[in-house]
Amino acid sequence: MSHILIVGQKFSSLTSYLADHGHTYTQLRDLSRMKHKDKKYPYSINTDFSDPHGVEQALSELSSRPDAVIATYENYIFPAAIIAKKLGLPGLPVATAEACTDKYIMRGLFAKAPTKVSPAFALIENEEQLRDFAVSHDFPLILKPTNLAKSLLVTKNHDLQELLDNYQKSMDLLHGTYKKYAPDRNPQLIIEEFLQGSIHSVDAFVDQNGEPRVLEQVVDYQTGYDIGYDDNFHYSRILPSKLSEHDKAELRKCAEVGIRALGMKNSPAHVEIIMTPKGSRIVEIGARNGGYRERMHKLANGIDITGAALTLALGKKPIINSEKNDSCAVLEIFPKVAGLFDGISSNKELESLPSLNYLSIKAKVGEHVGKSADGYKMCAVIILHNQDAEQFATDLKFVRKHVSAKTN
Repeated sequence: MSHILIVGQKFSSLTSYLADHGHTYTQLRDLSRMKHKDKKYPYSINTDFSDPHGVEQALSELSSRPDAVIATYENYIFPAAIIAKKLGLPGLPVATAEACTDKYIMRGLFAKAPTKVSPAFALIENEEQLRDFAVSHDFPLILKPTNLAKSLLVTKNHDLQELLDNYQKSMDLLHGTYKKYAPDRNPQLIIEEFLQGSIHSVDAFVDQNGEPRVLEQVVDYQTGYDIGYDDNFHYSRILPSKLSEHDKAELRKCAEVGIRALGMKNSPAHVEIIMTPKGSRIVEIGARNGGYRERMHKLANGIDITGAALTLALGKKPIINSEKNDSCAVLEIFPKVAGLFDGISSNKELESLPSLNYLSIKAKVGEHVGKSADGYKMCAVIILHNQDAEQFATDLKFVRKHVSAKTN
């Protein structure tokens, strides 16, 4: 039995997994995310991650020394690396953890890789720098925060006026969005080339020597732009990939180059890649399992990636075996028009689909919802899975055609 220290927020599926496999855990709860600051929770210690002395005090309250440190949310990758180092446990190098949670630092390390794996970019601190980059690079251009997740405040800009307008809007929303979703991070924006091509991701597991084991399974994406929305959220994630074996091999090789460029160790890696006419280019690498991947790879491939990440945290090499190759999709539902949420269209038909595995409606009726580019999160999450590829395709087509977030 191992004692696992969970840094920051956690998934309920993680604690259930730990209990089912005979492990104990303690969670370092983030005071900045708690509504009731004085409330005590079982198996947890409250702390302020922005206060090093507070974190030290929290660690001194542990009932026993942990055997591993895990962070499953982007915001806690960096403090988890510091804590692992302090406790003498396997973890990401601290400098690598910082790079994995800051796209500006990440892009700088990618630029030093032996092959080109990333777009041209620049840190933007004022409008003059924005104009200078626009003069020397072709539109469209992407404007994004350096260290937020879920496509928050990410915009695609087709001309200078649109870029200037979105820059001003991003600046107006920047501090409030960081305060809500990443209170311990420094609000920053970068601009980068838009990469034309299909979007994909692959997960990997990096051992203590920095050797990555990249999964063979590649996930295909559709963005909001792909389905006619003026928004850059990830609409769908689908297994198995429709890429050719040659392209999948190239993608996995690109992922390895990026992982090594960041100096990752003792960590899972989630790599988002665009297949451009000039080759694979990395959007970003997260030092965690990809969003929804625990469900997707378990359903579609029989792969336990939660267990693989835990094995790395314990300083061991995971054994990863794929048992099947079923069809699986995760879809995030955003509104096409901002407004008051009025439910999900075709909800009853959706619930009766043979491939429906999971449905979670996140927004409340009457709640104001909008674009991820404006700082909003999804209204609903849908997961489809079926061993019958034809039935899966039929059900996925129905969701794409008939299921949307209604607003008024």
